[in-house]
Amino acid sequence: MSNTQDDWMARHEAEAKRQAKRLAAAKPRLLAALKAKRIASVTVEYDGSCDEGQIGEIAATGPNGKPAALEGSVVLDLDGQRCKHGLSHAIEEFTWQLLLAYHAGFEINDGGYGTLTIDVAKGTIILDHNDRFIDATNTLTEV
Repeated sequence: MSNTQDDWMARHEAEAKRQAKRLAAAKPRLLAALKAKRIASVTVEYDGSCDEGQIGEIAATGPNGKPAALEGSVVLDLDGQRCKHGLSHAIEEFTWQLLLAYHAGFEINDGGYGTLTIDVAKGTIILDHNDRFIDATNTLTEV
């Protein structure tokens, strides 16, 4: 087996596709668990910089728009194994796996940041991601 860049890229893309399929399969289970607990929406803030990544606040609201507790559990396969997770932990793990599948390396250098929004009624999970980067503009002037 060769270690060429093309081989590495092919393996990386294949794993990203497998992860996207696992996430797609986990989505309806996660939404159903949230609906069963009368959660209307969830937002997850995350930030990556200085070669670190953090999941920040996970906030849930009920149908009345007031904060709601993320209690209960759900069985998900997020990393190739079916596991029972507490609902808050499941959302955190779902976010990490989503970031790995679509924005691997978001924690490197200046890092990326964003918000994951789960709208239970609409059945949507949207990742709003931003990449940070340093830009430089060079000018060369001969006088």
